[in-house]
Amino acid sequence: MKNKISMHQTGILVALCLLSNKILLLPSLMYSVTKSDSIFVVLLLFALDFLTLPLFFKIKRKYPDLKLSQLLTKFLTKYVAKIILCILLVYMLFKALLTFSIVYDYFKQHIYQDEFIWIAIVCIVPVMNHAVLTGFKQTVRTMELFFGMIAVGIFIIFFISFFTHMTMPFFFTANLGQIFGGLYKYIFLFGDFILLFLIMDKIDYKRNQEKQVYFHSIFAILIVIAVFFIFYAKYPVTAFMHNNALADILVFSVQFNAIGRLDIIAMITIMTLATFQMEIFCHGFCESFVEIFPLLNKKWAVITFDVVFFLLYYLYVGKFEVMVNSSVTWLA
Repeated sequence: MKNKISMHQTGILVALCLLSNKILLLPSLMYSVTKSDSIFVVLLLFALDFLTLPLFFKIKRKYPDLKLSQLLTKFLTKYVAKIILCILLVYMLFKALLTFSIVYDYFKQHIYQDEFIWIAIVCIVPVMNHAVLTGFKQTVRTMELFFGMIAVGIFIIFFISFFTHMTMPFFFTANLGQIFGGLYKYIFLFGDFILLFLIMDKIDYKRNQEKQVYFHSIFAILIVIAVFFIFYAKYPVTAFMHNNALADILVFSVQFNAIGRLDIIAMITIMTLATFQMEIFCHGFCESFVEIFPLLNKKWAVITFDVVFFLLYYLYVGKFEVMVNSSVTWLA
């Protein structure tokens, strides 16, 4: 199909979503509640998420050409459909805000060591807006081209991390109350398969290629689990003090003979990932927006996203701690 993405591209899109907000701050954030048992909490949350995938494919097989708004209107009335789309719009907006806040804080600590908010905004917003206005298929095609580079970057980080001291994490230290409390507390950072429903009409579905999406999903989940395990193996006691897991597993390896600072690999990988993830969430916001307000086009959606994003960031989530605390309380 000319304007639809393939199942392989859908798998890559899902993989990028699954990596969002989980390989920088989350391991440290969860450690303060459930210690190394956070790995089990993450596995349970991924298992709950994964149940969404066969449900999506079942719906896609039965209604191959319907949009989410049409599907909701068909079974739940037009008004309920708009309410659900409004919820998804807010969900995508705060996903973008959280991603920006976490990555901005990482770069502020490791590169500029000072506030550089305007530089960050000037760098990311035009790229994000251009991706949405250019078209969904073109954006996903770009992600497909760079996905291999991102995967290689992550595996290089894993490989280098093994050159420094590691120890087996301490498991089974959290009680069941803490485990189930963690399931609720961190659920906002998951739910990534929801995006598939927003773009269901843009997927060139082929039943015999479902395994492509399953493969990429499992691949991304294994990367997240590996980041958690290596991070806790390096910091079995002080994990709560290190807020950028993927970068911090290199913290003792940044000088390697005469090569120089190897944490540049983590910086490039994180920057590329964050750019694509911001584009995905902006796409999700705009898809919801044009379905809620059918008389307005994508340009109005992008303008609305930018204005609301700036206002919320400055008036509400300008402080990193505010955004993080919100994501584990009322956003859940």
